Amino acid sequence: MNNILGPRSIGGILGETFGTYGRNFLRLLAIVAIVEVSLGILAVGLTLLAIMPAIMGEGGIASLIPLIVIGIIVVAGYIIAYPLMTGALIHAISEQHLHQPVSIGRAYRYAWGRIKALIGASILVALIMVAIVAALILLGIAIVPALGIAGWIILSLLIILGIVAMVYLGVRWTFILQAVLLEGCSPIAAFSRSSTLVKGSWWRVLGIMLVVYIIVTAISAILGMIPLVGSIIGGLIATPIGIIGATLLYYDLRVRKEGYSLEAMAEELHIKSNSDIT
Repeated sequence: MNNILGPRSIGGILGETFGTYGRNFLRLLAIVAIVEVSLGILAVGLTLLAIMPAIMGEGGIASLIPLIVIGIIVVAGYIIAYPLMTGALIHAISEQHLHQPVSIGRAYRYAWGRIKALIGASILVALIMVAIVAALILLGIAIVPALGIAGWIILSLLIILGIVAMVYLGVRWTFILQAVLLEGCSPIAAFSRSSTLVKGSWWRVLGIMLVVYIIVTAISAILGMIPLVGSIIGGLIATPIGIIGATLLYYDLRVRKEGYSLEAMAEELHIKSNSDIT
């Protein structure tokens, strides 16, 4: 059996990213739209309910409580929905190697089976990045008043160091959600697993993902110029591209480092029939 997973060159990964995207455009778009549209409707609907007291002439501090509650609900929705959507995209992209048609329902069911770990890993990454930023802010508050100009110089150096640390860690942790979803790693184990895959290929991963996200950003920016709905359309269309690129690169590294095969992929995705992977 020919291993169509790789290894691939940078051009091969980028080409297959857009090939996969083009072949499955509508279904991948639907996977993203289910979350984006649902959360948008939820946010707008709840906001309208919250501002009704103000419209009816009822003000005061009490009128802010519904807005606070809505904010919490919407944030909770994003915390749950975005890891779920990402997991569904990873599953749909993976099945393409096994000649399986993209099934929106199957992709979401598979991701839902790992939802706790997906959310846990996403929250851990966010907390670590926020902790780095918070530490820099606290250091700035502490040293700038005490040291004056020297404090500003030190703070500038620390900010540069913080940015470098965030980029370094971001690249090492590129494949955390793939490891959680496809290999069944716990959130903590996924950090180590992603770092192991990236080891020795850090610059290559950075370069490929940088190109992918420049393309994603350009598409989002161009479509974002459409009045009123531009940012929504840009997000819907651009989001799958980054996930496809990262997932293909994840498989490329597994092929290079571990001799990963279609049979192993079929087992991870719970597809047992040999006829399905030929």
